[in-house]
Amino acid sequence: MLTLEGAAFTQGRSTFSDHSKEAPELSAKIFVRLLVGDLDSAVIAQLDTGAAWSVLEPKVANLLGLTKAEGFSTFLETRFGRKAGKLVKVPIRFLADEGASFETQGTFFICSDWPDGRTFLGYSGLLDSIRFAFDPQANHFYFGPGV
Repeated sequence: MLTLEGAAFTQGRSTFSDHSKEAPELSAKIFVRLLVGDLDSAVIAQLDTGAAWSVLEPKVANLLGLTKAEGFSTFLETRFGRKAGKLVKVPIRFLADEGASFETQGTFFICSDWPDGRTFLGYSGLLDSIRFAFDPQANHFYFGPGV
């Protein structure tokens, strides 16, 4: 995996997709596979370093029982309008094609009025606590624990 000044920077690498069937976009984005909670099937999530929080699509949140979980009530201003929801910590695992998968937890915005197929990994409460890098020519996403 990647190193920085001779020390490990990341522990795993996966291939990301530029587009998603569930969330069509006009321009290329970064979509990665991960496991959420205790689900056995992978969820496709869009990395969005400009997003205030990660957002979990309602279908997945319902499967995990997160719509009834305790959380900090808040609002999120989005391109879908102002949404009411709650912030909940959720265990996730980035799946490695090479190296080791990486388990961590992220703070996700849970909103029953959110469009299905739209899971986002945002900066606050997740991406700001891990190390990650991209190789856009090879569509490689590198990840590992923060310092």
